[in-house]
Amino acid sequence: MYNIFDVFQRTYFKGFPLLSETVQVIDPAGLKLATTGDNLEKVLRIHWKNLGRMFGIGARCIRFAEVEAAEHIESDGFQEVAPERALELFAAICGRPWVAANLERIQTELPDKIFSEMLNQHLATWTASLVELAPKFAGLAGECSPEAMVQFSAGFTEGLQSFLNVDGLLAGESGRSGIYGFLLLMWPEIKAMLESDPKKTLSDLHEWMKPAMRLGLTAYIEIETLRDVCAPSPSGIGLSLRPLKTWRSS
Repeated sequence: MYNIFDVFQRTYFKGFPLLSETVQVIDPAGLKLATTGDNLEKVLRIHWKNLGRMFGIGARCIRFAEVEAAEHIESDGFQEVAPERALELFAAICGRPWVAANLERIQTELPDKIFSEMLNQHLATWTASLVELAPKFAGLAGECSPEAMVQFSAGFTEGLQSFLNVDGLLAGESGRSGIYGFLLLMWPEIKAMLESDPKKTLSDLHEWMKPAMRLGLTAYIEIETLRDVCAPSPSGIGLSLRPLKTWRSS
């Protein structure tokens, strides 16, 4: 999907350590028999600070989903969305089959409540495993060495703010964040524009986005800013639509 994920990696997900930089298996055969910290260090190479950061990020995301999400969604104006607008909103995000299956709920419950519950539902499995594994790895760090304990704890503390800050905003948030997310969400439609014959222009994309702007699915963006967003990498995401039409004076 062009360079959107690359942009996310450089901004919002830059605090996430790579798995290859966190845990490396030295002895795959001995891994099954490693039950203590000393044995574990013989078969794994663990970067305890990176591992702690991963659990810190997870813990912060869990708190956001369980405690803060509803308030943030409400502050974004979802609570005030009219019923007919709510149907369009959920259709754009979840698809029309989901809307048809949940029509009664959409018509009787506030959109912000539904979004909050959906977020918690998607995180439920991950939350359960994280809550179970974090104390185990903290304990393993203690078995390995005092230094491992310190590194794991320091990483955990860093992780609490390396993805979401104390205000519940993405740590790498920028004025373009909503635009990137919207283009990613609507990628099937964007892809159709790229494959059309003749290929659509940036003006076409801007006009197509206007209803979504009015619905609040993405913030209003001027067409010149959209051109910067779609510019070649690394300044933009390299969305290869035809350029804006220019008018020449006679």
